[in-house]
Amino acid sequence: MASATLQWSASSDSTVTGYRVYYGTTSKTYQAKGSGLNASSATTYVVPNLTVGKTYYFAVTAYDSAGNESDFSAEATKTAQ
Repeated sequence: MASATLQWSASSDSTVTGYRVYYGTTSKTYQAKGSGLNASSATTYVVPNLTVGKTYYFAVTAYDSAGNESDFSAEATKTAQ
């Protein structure tokens, strides 16, 4: 198994309390909103248990204390090694 380390810039919105990481093996096809990997307030996250040789597509959202979640970020891609 492989992993991918993602890093992003913190939101400038003062109401943001955390981030969620979404990923999949098809572009723009991720987990359902609200069910991504919770990165809490960190701006770096390691996605574990990726299959070596597969290409993954990643996006991040920001959320606030009321549970409101932003749109997906720009997509990043990586082939697991």
